[in-house]
Amino acid sequence: MLQTSQILDDLDKRITQNNDSLIQLRRHLHQYPELSGEEFQTTAMLVDRLKDHGFDVTVRPEGTGFFADLTPPDFDPSTHKTVAIRCDLDALAIEELNEVEYASKKPGIMHACGHDVHMTCVTGVGMSLDKETLPGRIRLVYQHAEEDVPGGALDMIELGSVEGVDFMIGMHVDPELDYGKIGVRSGPFTAAFDTFKFNIVGQSGHGARPHHCIDPILVATQLVNTLYTTVTRYYDARDPMVLTVGMIEGGQAPNIIPDSASIQGAVRTLSLEHRNAVRPMLVRAADGICETYGAKYELDFIQGAPAIINAAEVSEAIAAAGAELLTEDKVHWIPLPSMGSEDFSHYLQHVPGAMFRLGVARQGRPNYFLHNARFDVDERAIALGSRVLARAAINLLT
Repeated sequence: MLQTSQILDDLDKRITQNNDSLIQLRRHLHQYPELSGEEFQTTAMLVDRLKDHGFDVTVRPEGTGFFADLTPPDFDPSTHKTVAIRCDLDALAIEELNEVEYASKKPGIMHACGHDVHMTCVTGVGMSLDKETLPGRIRLVYQHAEEDVPGGALDMIELGSVEGVDFMIGMHVDPELDYGKIGVRSGPFTAAFDTFKFNIVGQSGHGARPHHCIDPILVATQLVNTLYTTVTRYYDARDPMVLTVGMIEGGQAPNIIPDSASIQGAVRTLSLEHRNAVRPMLVRAADGICETYGAKYELDFIQGAPAIINAAEVSEAIAAAGAELLTEDKVHWIPLPSMGSEDFSHYLQHVPGAMFRLGVARQGRPNYFLHNARFDVDERAIALGSRVLARAAINLLT
């Protein structure tokens, strides 16, 4: 068995040698994005690549999402560890505005969240591993439908992607962090994400005679104001809760009070205590306001991904990998968690793991945030992301 330092040096060299082909892979993935649950071609292409490299592949019966194992000949689960590395496959319903040769060829669909980079970095690890010298098993998890609620992670867990896994690593590109840097954090990393929809039922009538009606739009606006006030005045601001109403629908003419109106929104929380308080808060507010105005309502509440809680051991392994490849000042310890969400958190309900940020900001050029039609990355970050993932995984194996 080779020394760990030699395994890491060999991995670094192979990833660096594969840099051009990795960039070409990322550009191909970027040109041919697929929406959540429709990642059939993406799955098939990546499965073929990994099978050719000796991976044992398990694909979902639906044809989207899979995991792939590279197991050394002497692997013994009682004495060897398994480290999983996860990426996501799906793109967004956004029309790309970048004028580049690798722009999306699919109208209205774009990899605007960096999942093309995630897939490429993880594939870069897979293409650079040597099965004969691995000190344990590496599992690569390619997850579908990360952008959906509650997310494809639950399907992948049901498929068996966390069975026998000792540690798990995830990565997300960060356009606010310069290329050549990574962001790490132990403990809370992202927020839990839950969605709600109220359908408020009133009584329609003429706008000149509102006293003959039950105005669902009035009820909806009162409910929105109450929800916003409740969050800021009844919950400890030191334990964040962010409520956003993103949609209000109702009515068809300016002089008609409609029968119904709807409100849709999302709530993000870090603590389980606050998350458990969300649905009762929504019900309490709607009960009071609808009773006051004589309206009725239905509530559709969907729990999405829980908060990501990074395991210190895995975060420290990622930070150490970054410091070995770069310098310690290029490893940015993130001071506060994000109120965004990521269904990588579902895996961490079963196995210790951590997600880190990969800096992809382009120096001297405009940088747009995630989910923007002009989002793009510094492609030099791809090889670096692969090297950090590979080095962290090998260190956790040993």
